Amino acid sequence: MPAAFGAAGAALAAGVALLVWQQSRNAAADTPAVTEPMHAAGFSLPRQNAVLVFGASGKLGRQVVQQLVRSGRTVVAAVRDADRARAAFAELGLQEGAAGQPEQGALIIEGGVDITEAPTLGTALWRGVTQTAIAVGPVFGKLPGGGMGYLDGMTSERVDAGGVANIAEAVKAALADEAAERTEEVLPMRSAEDLAAWGRLDDVIMGGRSSSGLAPAEDGAVWSGDLITEGGGFCGTRTQGALDLDLGGYDGLALRVCGDGQTFKVNLKTADQANTPEETYQASFDTRPGEWVSVQLPWHAFVPVNRARVDPNAPPLDPSNVRQLGLVLSRFEYNGFPNVNHHPGPFELQIRGGIGAYRAARPRIVLVSSGGVERNAVIGDDAEARKADIPIVQLNPGGTLNYKYMGEAAVRGAGVPYTVIRSTGLTSEDAGVPFLLEASQGDRISGKIARAEVATLLAAALCSPAAAGKTVEVRRCEAADARGRTPSPADLERLFTCAVEDRLRPYRRLPPMPGVVPPPPPPGKERTAEILADERVQAAAAAGRGGRVREPQEAAAARSVVVTSSGTQAEQEGSAPASSNGASGGGGERAQEARSWVNAWRARSPERALPKDEPVGSAAR
Repeated sequence: MPAAFGAAGAALAAGVALLVWQQSRNAAADTPAVTEPMHAAGFSLPRQNAVLVFGASGKLGRQVVQQLVRSGRTVVAAVRDADRARAAFAELGLQEGAAGQPEQGALIIEGGVDITEAPTLGTALWRGVTQTAIAVGPVFGKLPGGGMGYLDGMTSERVDAGGVANIAEAVKAALADEAAERTEEVLPMRSAEDLAAWGRLDDVIMGGRSSSGLAPAEDGAVWSGDLITEGGGFCGTRTQGALDLDLGGYDGLALRVCGDGQTFKVNLKTADQANTPEETYQASFDTRPGEWVSVQLPWHAFVPVNRARVDPNAPPLDPSNVRQLGLVLSRFEYNGFPNVNHHPGPFELQIRGGIGAYRAARPRIVLVSSGGVERNAVIGDDAEARKADIPIVQLNPGGTLNYKYMGEAAVRGAGVPYTVIRSTGLTSEDAGVPFLLEASQGDRISGKIARAEVATLLAAALCSPAAAGKTVEVRRCEAADARGRTPSPADLERLFTCAVEDRLRPYRRLPPMPGVVPPPPPPGKERTAEILADERVQAAAAAGRGGRVREPQEAAAARSVVVTSSGTQAEQEGSAPASSNGASGGGGERAQEARSWVNAWRARSPERALPKDEPVGSAAR
């Protein structure tokens, strides 16, 4: 495995494999396979349940492609230059076509895609695609003529704001029908014939005196009885004949119930437990007195139980071989602790239709953004508050934090399930060393995280219903024992499960997302020098942390020019020698077009105007 991915990426890949497998089972049946001709290979590869990756040839994007292919997904890499992308993927051992190894996916390369040009995101690009990963960013590097600048006009405004907005619109048109959640009835409970398959399992088997029974009701059934806590304390009903339910394509069980305010349980047994009557999986649900409520019990909510005690050594529930279902009302929760929402005496639970299984919506877009974007938006043009913040917020080079936040806003407004992952400082430090990861919300943490780790989290988000509608900031855990520990699949899932949806932030003591604001004036030369001298900036630079910067050999093919906001030549130290027309490395026509782009950019929003002689990148189109 190439060093760029490293053992840390491999360990995390193993952790997310289970989630990816479940996602493939869930979606494959719903997605028609579309066969596409492959480049130069002379064979066809089906596009089914594919992930369309934007920014695929960048440093982070390559890690995303590698992670997804190696975890079994079909990846459509949307790139501007297909040949350059093939060379970049080859460095990671990835070739176009099927991976050629069991349990691995396939890579399809779509060239000629420029997210800043909406027509290149047409319908043909989305054939066989069910999800989208966005790992884009401005392209900054050494220019062919010397000096530093944006390459091919890929500024943050054009890429992070305009380009991501174009993707969001395309997703809205192409994948809106894929976004809905669905529930299907898997065990009807409407008629006397349906209920004949059920039997009692009350505490009389232990010498108790509780009793219960099922009876048909209007469009469903009613389970009622008398809970007597002396000498026992539970009532139960369960299917008697062996079921044969493969629910692996769903995310959990669903019920529509009307109860009396008590907490009930669903019992579930698998084929592996056929000869162990004391082993089962249980999940609890609450009711409201006299109110119909919809209950969803995800598979991870089912707790393995043996003789009324949680079995920590039991495997996670495998929903593909369900053999028995049942209902329980008990005075106990788990491990002998009381069920605080029970009361002795008569009870009643009405069930509408029967027991269903649901498949929750997955994120249709997963966007990798940046830490600091929210704080930057809140601070706005408050210069004093900005001085007190972290260096990236103080510098905000090229207004990047503002434009990335604009891209986030476009994704949230697309009307399809999404996830935003805000990475802290991207690093190549400790390559090959696994770390535990942690997440927060509200733009409250800083730190660092490897690109391979971000890629693994992105893959996990694509598979996780719990990730939908959420924005999380992620970093390597700073605890002393976090180094060298590999996150489990449950660890990765909890990063999203424990987060709150963006729309519910005020209910969890988080402010709503701030409004979009234009970039503030950049710091002057003296203030910039002070920020760059900060030991945190120096350490990050020494460690190679930062954004997408191309190497000189990559930049040699770029068709770019550098102009100033006023259209005059740049005289800053380190800039390339400028020609008389104000361009570096380009002719008069290119410089004039670049000036026109800058002037149009300033005219759209005058408050965005940069100070005189501030270098801006643009392209010759």
